[in-house]
Amino acid sequence: MRCWKSSELDKKINDKRQEADRFLFKSREGKIMRRRPRDKEEQNVLDLLCKKKWEDDLARGKMKIISRRKWYYEFD
Repeated sequence: MRCWKSSELDKKINDKRQEADRFLFKSREGKIMRRRPRDKEEQNVLDLLCKKKWEDDLARGKMKIISRRKWYYEFD
């Protein structure tokens, strides 16, 4: 088994870090993850939008509550 000094290991990691980061960013697919938490006002606005969509779907008949645990939702 090969023994590594911590300074050698740190140097090897730092040499490959840019290449590894570049590979990870290129291979990422889809939506980029959020980096900061949402503030209270933004969260409240999103909650209101979701509730409005929920109520609209109920009113238009796209969603039906069959029983307490069974719902039917028509996706677009």
